[in-house]
Amino acid sequence: MRKLKVLVNVLPLDDKITDLALNSDFRDFEDAIQYYTAIENDQDLIITRNQPDFKESKLPIMTAKEYIKSMKK
Repeated sequence: MRKLKVLVNVLPLDDKITDLALNSDFRDFEDAIQYYTAIENDQDLIITRNQPDFKESKLPIMTAKEYIKSMKK
């Protein structure tokens, strides 16, 4: 985990994000947390293995493989 922490920036989770997630139409609370954390922190996309749960996303949703492939172009 220490090595991973060097490579990534952990975004804050606050009451606003929790409230947005709790009051959302997401079936999975963790997906809602990820989504609203990304939205509230002006992220460009979400990388996940679980694309079907983000059908209504305003952000692009990619798998890690898709993201890496897009970076090679």
